[in-house]
Amino acid sequence: MGQEMKSSGPRRKIRVMSDHLSKRLNEMDDLRDMGRFPPSVHAGATANVLLTILLTYVLRGRREGPLTLPAWAGGVICANILPVILLRSRMDEDTHYPRLPQMSFLGDQHKFASWVYAVASANMLVWIVLSWSVFSHRRDRRTLGAMLLLAFFCTFFPVWIRPFRRQ
Repeated sequence: MGQEMKSSGPRRKIRVMSDHLSKRLNEMDDLRDMGRFPPSVHAGATANVLLTILLTYVLRGRREGPLTLPAWAGGVICANILPVILLRSRMDEDTHYPRLPQMSFLGDQHKFASWVYAVASANMLVWIVLSWSVFSHRRDRRTLGAMLLLAFFCTFFPVWIRPFRRQ
């Protein structure tokens, strides 16, 4: 049994790897699929998170009410989802879904499988709440820089790690 697993393991890994390469945007069914996006897609998502953190820093210094954070978080998530809803309303059965490595950030971001938007919204919510909390404790340029650096490293991580993966 142990030998069977060893001999079938690499074959299974190769098959799974080719499945990831051949998947189209609407066929995403695993978080690991996001690691196959082109760097431009990760750069766009990273820029979105960095801008949100910067705006959270500015807002945290100007507004203080108990509903400010929920209103801000809800507004950011709506601002990210509304274009998707509008662009999806124009899609039909002839819509082309590119393979994951060939997708375009601007032209294809509304074509993901639906669950991806829930994950992206949750991720954005984490960055908003984390940065709001950090800026509530300490709000200066050094803290802002540290938050931006952390977010850049974390959100662009799938691109950083690619050279170190086994091919």
